[in-house]
Amino acid sequence: MWQHLAAYKRSTLGVNDDGIWRRNGKTYPHILPFGSQDLNILEPYREDFWKFFRKGTITLHSDFHHLSSSQAMCFNLFYPFLAEDRKHLQILRAVFSLDEAIKDAEFECVVDPVEGTNFDFCIKTKSMKFFELKLTEEKFGTAEADEAHLSKFNNVYLPTIDGKFKQDFSSREVFLKNYQLMRNVWSLSTNTSDSFVCIVPKANDCLTEGIAFLQECLSEPYRKRVKVYFLEDFVMTLEESIPRGLSRMRENLRLFREKYLLTDPECLSH
Repeated sequence: MWQHLAAYKRSTLGVNDDGIWRRNGKTYPHILPFGSQDLNILEPYREDFWKFFRKGTITLHSDFHHLSSSQAMCFNLFYPFLAEDRKHLQILRAVFSLDEAIKDAEFECVVDPVEGTNFDFCIKTKSMKFFELKLTEEKFGTAEADEAHLSKFNNVYLPTIDGKFKQDFSSREVFLKNYQLMRNVWSLSTNTSDSFVCIVPKANDCLTEGIAFLQECLSEPYRKRVKVYFLEDFVMTLEESIPRGLSRMRENLRLFREKYLLTDPECLSH
């Protein structure tokens, strides 16, 4: 995928300089140079998105200038439904087979400021549908068994963990080892019909174990409230749901496919 994005950077974006990974100070061909991060938003909605961004309170991830940024991917996937004063937001109602009209949607949604879980995207009806998206990540987030996390587990998660996971998966050790996924599920309160959606590429085998764990750890009532979509299939569903008259939205999705989905057999063989 990084090889594909490096080629995309040169051929589609016309950028030959490589960007720096802040963590180690080294340059990589799939990273945009500083000052070019705006190009990580697809062209059909690029100008509109950055106007929207400057008016809001969204904080970009430190690695947003990576073409593999899952935050950028989330913006590219869902912003078209928020554009034009959310004119086409109800298309997502059909995509997710929602019983109720969508009231609103937002990026970087924090439900409980004290607990702090940040969802990539959320759709608001009478209930909430929360989203986590991954692209090239090697795994879902874990947490160290340090004093801060042990205290948080005991004081925040443990008191309301019952009924959300199978008994064998409710221990402190399991929770911290699978921290990101389990705190996402934990955020679904028992007295709501809120749900959680995870969107990952089928081609990213590194995430297979985490997805299998997510589907295995849930209690029976919570199985109905958690859904995994493979990115490749989800894009196809969106293509079928967007009316042909919405040419800008359809073009954006075509470019999304070109950027994020590996279809070249030579790329896949590597």
